[in-house]
Amino acid sequence: MDVLRAALGDPKLTYLGKSYGTFLGTWYAQLFPSHVRALVLDGAVDPSESALNMNLIQAQGFQVALAAFIGNCLRLSACPLGHGGTVAAATARLQALLNRAARKPLTSQVRGQPGVAPLLLNGIAASLYSKSYWPYLREGLSAAMAGNGSILVELGDLLVERNQHGQYSNLTEAEAAVNCIDRTWPRSLSTWQSAAASAAKAAPMFGAALMWGSLQCAYWPVRPSAPVPLRGKGAPPILVVGTTRDPATPFRWAKALAHDLSSGVLLGWNGDGHTAYMVSSSCVNSTVDKYLINLAVPRNGTICP
Repeated sequence: MDVLRAALGDPKLTYLGKSYGTFLGTWYAQLFPSHVRALVLDGAVDPSESALNMNLIQAQGFQVALAAFIGNCLRLSACPLGHGGTVAAATARLQALLNRAARKPLTSQVRGQPGVAPLLLNGIAASLYSKSYWPYLREGLSAAMAGNGSILVELGDLLVERNQHGQYSNLTEAEAAVNCIDRTWPRSLSTWQSAAASAAKAAPMFGAALMWGSLQCAYWPVRPSAPVPLRGKGAPPILVVGTTRDPATPFRWAKALAHDLSSGVLLGWNGDGHTAYMVSSSCVNSTVDKYLINLAVPRNGTICP
């Protein structure tokens, strides 16, 4: 990143990082604080969090996002989880659907992918990344309730970048290689079993799946580097942006990162989906634009509607 900055002839870096890009931006501030002009870290990852705890908190984030989707769905007459009623009852109906698929897969027209519970869960998780996917999730759940899991399976393919020909990008491999060496992971299977049980209690639908999904890191052949506190001391104000119901990077991570950075400034969005800038909040967009262009820093802790 610093080589690119120099190649462009910029004396200092102006940077927008989303999701894991916030981790890169935080490291840049740590290594090159005097080279920072403006950093926007949107959908923040908390570098101070332990590996297993990151999985647990992310699972809770997906659970919060799911509750928001269900709450919205229950206000619609055609909601496949029922009209009216409680979020808890609708969540139980959804869990019952996954339990049935675990015993007997739903039908699926997606070649090579049966309507098994893990693939259905992937489809639900993928749909929580953006509110624009909520109509497709409702459609997929309607079909699944009738025994056809095709739409949910297709939605899940978006999450792992699988195309209609059954070919995958290198996303999953690259993500594993990055995650397994960016943090320290336990090697003991009993530790993983305990962590999965705790995550399942904290986030019943997503906890165990997310925890076990990182198990390859226990066997990764390259040891991670020792953790380093990232403070970015000496950098100018850094804008950390978080969405209150973000599934993948929960809002608590944005608050933690803004607190830990020596010059961190928190901007929140009371919204849904993963990341906030250029999504659907004019407040967030204008605030970030003013910072990137004019270095105008908002009041720390501002929450956009």
